Amino acid sequence: MKYNINEKKIVLNRELNNLDKFVVNFCSLLEEYVIVSGYVSILFGRSRGTEDVDLLIPRKEKGVFFKIFEKIEKEGFECLNTSKKEEAFEMLKEHAIRFSRKGKPIPNMEFKIVKNDIENYSLKNKILVEIDSKKIYISPLEMQIAYKLNLGSDKDLEDAKHIYTLFEDKLDKKEIDRLVEKFGKLDKLEEIK
Repeated sequence: MKYNINEKKIVLNRELNNLDKFVVNFCSLLEEYVIVSGYVSILFGRSRGTEDVDLLIPRKEKGVFFKIFEKIEKEGFECLNTSKKEEAFEMLKEHAIRFSRKGKPIPNMEFKIVKNDIENYSLKNKILVEIDSKKIYISPLEMQIAYKLNLGSDKDLEDAKHIYTLFEDKLDKKEIDRLVEKFGKLDKLEEIK
């Protein structure tokens, strides 16, 4: 694995597993997005399962969203919440919607609109990950750690620890401290070091 901090780019040298293929195929249909939460630690070798992958996109106008929805459906995915793009658009204003391969509800993509500064930070500072010559975008590792510490479950703390340990010499420690302090979780940061 190579991480070029200046280019915000990580190159993974491994074959895609089934979850990776699902993520890569779905994300290839989008122009602007960022993957956040649990899948990020799984991508970097943490051994745990997940049923969903969390993905953020910027707010879209109705017509633009309809085109995205239609494109996703055309490529063999379905919205698990509703088959109607109008309803999906309205749901997305308040909640995530989920997409999976038709007839296969797991894994699914939890599709959310950016709604706050934290999510906007992740989208604007995303990292390109190349895996088996495919490309996806993930949230900054420093935010990933801070966010997982904020959630605070055992699984989330292990995700944060995995990323911290794997990338310790490449992380911006001051940025981690700033983000963790913003969440009010400095005590949790000490637990994973």
